[in-house]
Amino acid sequence: MDAATAGYKVWRSTDGRNEIDSTREAALATFDTLLWQSLASVMIPGATINMIVKASRFAISRTSFLPVSVVKWFPTTMGISSIYFIIHPIDTAVDFALDNSTRQWIKSDLKEDKK
Repeated sequence: MDAATAGYKVWRSTDGRNEIDSTREAALATFDTLLWQSLASVMIPGATINMIVKASRFAISRTSFLPVSVVKWFPTTMGISSIYFIIHPIDTAVDFALDNSTRQWIKSDLKEDKK
């Protein structure tokens, strides 16, 4: 829904331009938001949390003195607890990556069209 809202806001703010330009800019804004959300909210955090849970499970499986409930729930607790610590670095990294790749391509493409 966030991507659709971003595209709609861009489309509404392009008053006075022709329909093709405003639709194109809205589509690019929607694409940028979808890409950011996919990377920063789904793919990278999911993979990171998965690795943390696997590492925790591996580490705790090597112990024999912990109760079964701790062995069962500790990896999940570690994964959930890690969310607070990973969100800002991931968001910053995705912003940096997109600022230096797709967003530059989009800006240069829009500048060429305005010439």
